[in-house]
Amino acid sequence: MSIKRKTPANSSTTSTLMPISVDVDLVRFEKNLLQIGFFGANDARDKNRTSRRIEQIVHRNGHKIKVAAEFRGSELLGLPSTTDRDKFIALLKIISEDRARTGQIDNPIRFSGYRLIQELGLSRNGEIYEEILKWGKRMTDTTITSEQVVYRAAKKVYSDEVLHVFRSFRRTGSSNLNGAEKQEHYEVVLEDWLLENLNQRYVIPEDFNAYKQLARPTAKGIFGNLHLWFHASQGRQVEKDYAELCNLLNVQAYPHLSKIKSTMGLALNELVKIRYISRWEILPMSSKLGYKIVLQAGEELLRVLDNSRPERREVLDLAQTLLGEGNQSGMTGDQQEALALLEKHGILPAKAGQLVQRFGSDSVMDTVEYLEGQMTSGKRRNIENPAGLIIYSLENGLPVPAGFLSVRRRKEAQENSRLEETKRQDRAEAEVAYMRWIEREQQAAVNEKYPEPALQSLVEKIVAERTHSDENFRRVPQRSRPAVAMQIILKEVKQELALPSFENWLASSSQIDLFS
Repeated sequence: MSIKRKTPANSSTTSTLMPISVDVDLVRFEKNLLQIGFFGANDARDKNRTSRRIEQIVHRNGHKIKVAAEFRGSELLGLPSTTDRDKFIALLKIISEDRARTGQIDNPIRFSGYRLIQELGLSRNGEIYEEILKWGKRMTDTTITSEQVVYRAAKKVYSDEVLHVFRSFRRTGSSNLNGAEKQEHYEVVLEDWLLENLNQRYVIPEDFNAYKQLARPTAKGIFGNLHLWFHASQGRQVEKDYAELCNLLNVQAYPHLSKIKSTMGLALNELVKIRYISRWEILPMSSKLGYKIVLQAGEELLRVLDNSRPERREVLDLAQTLLGEGNQSGMTGDQQEALALLEKHGILPAKAGQLVQRFGSDSVMDTVEYLEGQMTSGKRRNIENPAGLIIYSLENGLPVPAGFLSVRRRKEAQENSRLEETKRQDRAEAEVAYMRWIEREQQAAVNEKYPEPALQSLVEKIVAERTHSDENFRRVPQRSRPAVAMQIILKEVKQELALPSFENWLASSSQIDLFS
């Protein structure tokens, strides 16, 4: 069934740029559902697919790890697609207005069908209510298996678990027989993880007004991710592997450039039309076969990102004011050092302050130190504008080679080496403590099993028997034989005890226990 949108009587069919609404209608979209590609821009030939899997390689804590999300739905309802995303954003809009009144989001969430239709800008008819019901069932039915990919903001962990988005969805209300005057209401119960993340503001703001101007499913699928990508790049150019992007969006990837331009290219043109990207290119990748999509941020996207981060703007403005006046009292030692490096190469204090705040002192110091080496080597001694080179390198995200050891990196490596040595020493001390604990457990078991007269008799018996029957035992000095007999008893008792391994003991013991 196709849902018809309301069309104003004076609408134009020309291809001129559509005016963007002055008002930005920000809706806060939960980040996980964007990052894992929960809503696919489904290929029409793939509409009956009931499962899909997204695998990604991500960087966490300095390491590359593989994460995955798998989605499973029923044959009857299928998997969530762009039309489901439309309704979910409308629901988030309703939720955000409720939150503004109460201060937080609570289950259950109730809304009328008419309200949802109104937010979507759709024509009201009998079939749309059935579509809303199917959407709610599909959102409840779809299972997400997270393999270290869904982030739980309240617990600050990535989960290995099976999840849903809606815990339940039900329809209430009544209508006449022909459905012309339906007054349906709905009730949604969000799963705990989603409710927590929304309340913890683990979200990315999107402009609902701009979103509703898009028609192509692929454009809508890319739309939300643009906010994530350009937020992370701080507005700089973004490059995405075409095949990986198609997998995330659940659309077919094509091997030929002309076909890519005639499919995804049309979606990108829609995003240019609403000024969310200013320019795009499809280029061959240098590191492997295939293509990449190169995107430049558009003015409307940058405006939304800027409007959604007022606190960041205030920090930058304050830093610029303070640094312009030479006031560095509120800066850390590393920030002051980075600022001094930039000013040393002719960058004005206000601009230097912006660079330090935007890119961080670590990145600034590594970049400047690397470029200093480049500027003083070989034929590069006569660079006329070192300040311009530094600013260009930072603002375009040009990487410092991994093998370049800056002073900061060298200190960091030394500190890491010291920490590793400390860890080794701690482990060695823990192993000694474990052996002492084993000895105490053995001795306690011996004392319990053999009271003192019985123990002494047993030692004497072992000495007598082993002296008579064991040639090696006879070689032990006579004064040491009782101690060896005692070791034999301890060994036998240890075999009867169910003592934990060192790793298990370490995990269950407190630091006080370890070294007492």
